[in-house]
Amino acid sequence: MSDTADRQALISAIAEETDRLTDQLIGLRRAIHAYPELGFGEVETAKRVCAAFDQAQIPYRSGVGGTGVIGLVAGRATGPGKTVGIRGDMDCLPIQEESGVPFASTRPGLMHACGHDVHTTIAVGTGLVLNALNDRFPGQAVLFLQPAEESLGGAQAMIADGALDDPPLDHVLGYHNWPPLDAGTVGWHPAVSFSASDGIDVVIKGTSGHAAHPHLAIDAITAAGLFVTQIQSVVSREVPPLSPAVLSFGTIQGGTARNQLPDQVVLTGTLRTQDEAVQDRIHAAIARHLDGLKTSLRIDYDLVIDRRTPVLRNDAATLARAVAAARDTLGADQVIELPQGTMGGEDFAEFTRRVPGAHLRLGAKIPGLDTMIHRSNYDCNEQAIAVGVRVMSLAAIDLMRGDTA
Repeated sequence: MSDTADRQALISAIAEETDRLTDQLIGLRRAIHAYPELGFGEVETAKRVCAAFDQAQIPYRSGVGGTGVIGLVAGRATGPGKTVGIRGDMDCLPIQEESGVPFASTRPGLMHACGHDVHTTIAVGTGLVLNALNDRFPGQAVLFLQPAEESLGGAQAMIADGALDDPPLDHVLGYHNWPPLDAGTVGWHPAVSFSASDGIDVVIKGTSGHAAHPHLAIDAITAAGLFVTQIQSVVSREVPPLSPAVLSFGTIQGGTARNQLPDQVVLTGTLRTQDEAVQDRIHAAIARHLDGLKTSLRIDYDLVIDRRTPVLRNDAATLARAVAAARDTLGADQVIELPQGTMGGEDFAEFTRRVPGAHLRLGAKIPGLDTMIHRSNYDCNEQAIAVGVRVMSLAAIDLMRGDTA
């Protein structure tokens, strides 16, 4: 059989096995969706993953990094083979679901608003397909079901628990559903896929007093307002215009009465960057602005900057193989080079900073539904499950075989 015929036979076998599993996988996704769990609390989700691996007789370790699960599929083909990781995240968000789907969250205030139920299902499905076709490849596939992506701590927790040590990886693959892209498509970017994400915590300290006598107090609220508005000039005037950066404060808390100036105001926010030099420059500027307010308005402050996750950069060779697998699976016209990465953070970057990796975005648009990840009306087109399983399975086999694009 020619190489071309062999490859077409492999693609067909993956498609047939995925089709056979699709109803089961959709059922798994909906069960996970109906019972969402926050980071490091994915107990029932992990049990469902383990049950699927048990049924397929896929060996696994549970409790990795807290609630993580690692499955292992060994190839039975002769010859040298590589070890390839496939990662899916499991946690939900603290959002009240307003999607109206019949399998909506049964847990008030919790929702799979980012599609990690779909990501978990794709990782499990890829494992099931590879297990069924393990006579077609050497090497081994490692399935990482990761907790706590939303808090950007789950990847580090699994790695600290030895996830990358036994067995060591040659490549790692990741993915994320993407509502702006049509279902049945795959998007990719040649360099940065996701940005670095830092947590910014600021406590501005004043002296409390009566609102009628501000001269006898030190007004933390006025200082906080000036800080929030002034700090935006750092992005617009100190960062090169072609270097992406977003500095946003999501919470501001201070005061208990309309006629009293509070002792302090607490602000929390995030910084997103795609360049380490820009990241360092903004960190320094935040402290400099606070020092200025300390001098001009007599406040004091506490500042904590938490470098939560690094930039997610694709490895060129791994990405080329993954994109080629997507094109061969779906057709070249369904694989889209995206003009830019996203300013969102993704702790899959903890894997790719240690192992050559690639990250794809899976089209998840539902016709007629205006939504995006992290919205209360979010839903993911379930066509992304089969697409993700087929693309990840072929890409993993190609990488295990050592094929080049």
